[in-house]
Amino acid sequence: MHNKGDGSVPWSDAVEFFTALRRLGKRAWMLQYDGEDHQISMDNNKEDYSIRLAQFFDYYLKGATPPRWMTEGVPARAKGIETGLELDKSGNTP
Repeated sequence: MHNKGDGSVPWSDAVEFFTALRRLGKRAWMLQYDGEDHQISMDNNKEDYSIRLAQFFDYYLKGATPPRWMTEGVPARAKGIETGLELDKSGNTP
C-alpha cells in the first residue's frame, strides 16, 4: 500500500519497487488510496484496506478462496467503480 500524497516516501519509489517485484515474477499487488498520505485516515479507505489485508491472509494462511482483486486485479480505470472484493469462485489462483 502506498499513496501518491505520501510526504515520507516518493510515489515513484513505490512504483519502481512494485515493477521490480513483478519483473522478477513475484506475486505483488499495489494498493493506492486517493487523497491519503503516509497512513490511511479516511474511514472508507481504512475499511477497504482492512478487508483486503484479511482476504490476503485468509488465502495464504487459511487456504480460503482468493478474492478477484488477487486473481484478476482491478484496473486503475475501474477504481471507485469495482472493488474486486468478491471471492473468485472460478478456481483461479494468484
